[in-house]
Amino acid sequence: MASNENSSRTVPLFALGVGTLAAAALALIAPDLTSGSGMEGMPMTHYMGLLAVRQPWNLLLFMALPVVLAETLAITELVMLLARRGDRPAPGWVTKVSHWAGLLAGPVWVFIGLHLLITAVVPLTVHGGWRGPADVIAVLSYLAGGLPMLVISLLEAELLGRDETGRRRLHVAMVAVFLVVAHVAMIFGMLDPAVMGYTPTAPASTQHDMGSMPGMNHDMGGMTGMDHSTMMPSAAPSK
Repeated sequence: MASNENSSRTVPLFALGVGTLAAAALALIAPDLTSGSGMEGMPMTHYMGLLAVRQPWNLLLFMALPVVLAETLAITELVMLLARRGDRPAPGWVTKVSHWAGLLAGPVWVFIGLHLLITAVVPLTVHGGWRGPADVIAVLSYLAGGLPMLVISLLEAELLGRDETGRRRLHVAMVAVFLVVAHVAMIFGMLDPAVMGYTPTAPASTQHDMGSMPGMNHDMGGMTGMDHSTMMPSAAPSK
């Protein structure tokens, strides 16, 4: 019996370890995913700029994947809670989906967190590229969502929690925390930075900009007479 229990713990623990190491390696060697062509003609937070560039891949990686994992965890958690209240076990496939979604969530956020810290947060801070309080709140709230997801992965690997009941309670709490900070990020990320005091400045070649990096000077369909005074500063010097 003890041998079976040890074996059941070894597989998810190994999967979590390999997945986390692979995610960290990819985050360090991947090309900069925060640069490219985004939405021009209006100031926006770097949160929105990140989702706007490299369509649809950034949207899928930085928004759809984390949200799908979180919603999967939330829904399966509800199913299991309702099943326990009815004094019957949840379907086996529900438990497995929840378990593997929880194990995957941590490595996914290791990649996202490391990559954005290296390519966006540090350069923006060093070069003064933040666009006011809304910008900072949006990006940092988004990154904070990785912490509860990492805790959930550790719970699924049975590295946290003294017993099953304690792990389930903490699991539910972490899903709730993620949903809260994720929605804070969405709200402030979609806000016009000017609402919280940001004033666009002249273009600066030293600014790191997730939404307007080199190659942003597009004609936008050849339309003329457009007012570009509100376009986001470009990180590329004019030629």
